[in-house]
Amino acid sequence: MTAELTVDARPLAHLKDQDRFLQEMLNQRLRKREWGAYQPVSPQEIEERLTNFLSAQGLENFSIAELSRLAGGASKEQFLFTLLQPGKDTAERLVLRMDPTDGVLETSREREFELLEAMQGIVPAPQPRFLDKEGKWLGSPSMITTFVEGTTKPTAGGAGVSGLGTGFNVEWRRRLAPQFMHHLRAIHEFDFRANSLPHFEIPDADPYQAARFRVNLWAWVWRESAFAPNPVFAVVESWLRANMPETQELVLVHGDFRTGNYLFDEDSGEITAILDWELAHIGDYHEDLAWSFVEIFGARNEQGEYLCSNLMTADEFIGSYEDATGRKVDRKILRFYRILLAWSVVAMASNGLTAASRHHNHQDILLTWLSMVSPPLLDELTRLLLEENAE
Repeated sequence: MTAELTVDARPLAHLKDQDRFLQEMLNQRLRKREWGAYQPVSPQEIEERLTNFLSAQGLENFSIAELSRLAGGASKEQFLFTLLQPGKDTAERLVLRMDPTDGVLETSREREFELLEAMQGIVPAPQPRFLDKEGKWLGSPSMITTFVEGTTKPTAGGAGVSGLGTGFNVEWRRRLAPQFMHHLRAIHEFDFRANSLPHFEIPDADPYQAARFRVNLWAWVWRESAFAPNPVFAVVESWLRANMPETQELVLVHGDFRTGNYLFDEDSGEITAILDWELAHIGDYHEDLAWSFVEIFGARNEQGEYLCSNLMTADEFIGSYEDATGRKVDRKILRFYRILLAWSVVAMASNGLTAASRHHNHQDILLTWLSMVSPPLLDELTRLLLEENAE
């Protein structure tokens, strides 16, 4: 396809056009469903596997201590442990991230490891240490990173998970908002063409490919794994295919940049790590902005105004990004990605419910609980589409 093709032809062509690395992951997901129900692995067995794996990486005379399962982890099974090595003055706290049989979405530890390496010195992020990309040693594709101290919400900031229900007062917004935007700018200014990211495809075949990649991804995810049919999903897909925007500038997109996916130190107020890079890809910067507009991840201020990621009003958020980057935020393109992302979260929630019903995940209760986000997201989608049609 070229940019000269008509708008009418664009949505109908290349319906299977997809990032080839993501497509292979999705195919792997279908194969993994034959593995059967999730079987819990004891800490003792994890420690034995870790010992064998780290020995194969060339480590000698080391020991593993304080291994424990980490709470949370709606998509990955996670363990925290201490690595003790002779000749080193301090012990190293590390996190093991393991793929479940199935979850909200199939992602790649190899891609995540690759990207975390590239982000060192760009934004605060865990340092990748070891990769078992095929799960030969650890039982499923896995990676080990450094453990970063911090919290995702203040002590009195709500009791939700995955960024839901996080509350910030005026002082916390003042401290976190500038850092939030500073790190988003740094991610979008990263020169992905000059740096080695061999497992990331650049959607530059035509101006619509970045948007087409994302629509095709979530349409495939829904069709293969939805818990129950929903006519709204088909309506939204039809609208997205008819309204795909051109991408004027490709950037590295974090893919889930919002409150809940960064850690900060509660004493200093400094952001200590940007987390959850598994949805990162090359695409349109409006997509990262749109994450902060998904209403379930925001909140209302004292005047009742919606706050993007519970940090800034919509106008403040857009103005801050434009001032920080020199880029122009196109409100129409932003709305497209807001609709796309609300649609994608519905797909992920439905996928999680499917995984839980098949006993393919260690967090079946959490995934079932997270499916409650679908009704408010469908309501948000309906309102966004009605607003679009009214203009």
